[in-house]
Amino acid sequence: MKMKKIFILFFLVLLSNITLFAQNNEGEKPKENRAFKTSTLHNFDVSYLLGSGGVEEFDLTVSESGKNYLMIIAIDKYKHWKSLANAVKDARDLKAVLKEKYGFIDENIFEYLNEEASPENIRDAFESLKAKATPQDNLLIYYSGHGSYDPSFDLGYWVPSNGRLGGNATSTYVPNDHIRNYVKALDFRHIFLIADACFSGSLFATEAGKRGGNEEEVKESLKSRWGLSSGNLEEVSDGEKGKNSPFATALINYLKSNLKDRLRASEIIDYVKAQVTANTQQTPIGNHLAGVGHEGGSFIFTLTGEAEAVEKKKK
Repeated sequence: MKMKKIFILFFLVLLSNITLFAQNNEGEKPKENRAFKTSTLHNFDVSYLLGSGGVEEFDLTVSESGKNYLMIIAIDKYKHWKSLANAVKDARDLKAVLKEKYGFIDENIFEYLNEEASPENIRDAFESLKAKATPQDNLLIYYSGHGSYDPSFDLGYWVPSNGRLGGNATSTYVPNDHIRNYVKALDFRHIFLIADACFSGSLFATEAGKRGGNEEEVKESLKSRWGLSSGNLEEVSDGEKGKNSPFATALINYLKSNLKDRLRASEIIDYVKAQVTANTQQTPIGNHLAGVGHEGGSFIFTLTGEAEAVEKKKK
């Protein structure tokens, strides 16, 4: 009975196509080969050929793959705070591997180094990203610099290049609450926030615990807001001058050595936490960021075709 219904349905569809074609006047110009374009969707240049040589035009689309944006804030040189050894190098080395292996391109990279990393520029950068964001796109945020923590109010901060010391100094910093609010306002599909700074675990508020959920059930189509910090509410190592910090070393080496076509943010979190915990006194924190739009998805790092071919040759 089921096969009969399928046959009848197929016959009706075929009949309707023949009927529509038969209704064309004899002198009518045959239809042109073309496919429609629709907004942010790609189209295939295909056509449906009919028996007499006419062409039935139609729209065949697939979702456009999203762009990967990168926001880098890295500070070695401070006006008032002690200079750091490797923050800018860490950021540049990370950018290099993301461009080389994972398809990040210069036109989608927002970079603020040293004196460029002021509170005003950071805010403006988030405003620019908000204007560019679409639900198909992804954003990786990387901060490397000083961090501060006020235990009396349980507030953490990023210290910009012109951040002061002493009384009321926190008014010149960028509160973690502001960063979380910026992230919440962005309409990207996936956002992965990585912070290599002292007291950066305060980004997670009350959820500085273990990740939850079955990773096999994570869907790329769902929005995600993940975070990874180099430590909890503690000071962290900047590393030996001219090298990378212990945290950045683990992160960059893992991205460089990865051979998987698709790498989840949660896999990066697990690896970096294990490496840094085993080799330093730091306690990295990795989790989703609650209250900023996380829906259970995962940021996926995808090897580019060229990088994939190179890695296969190495095997």
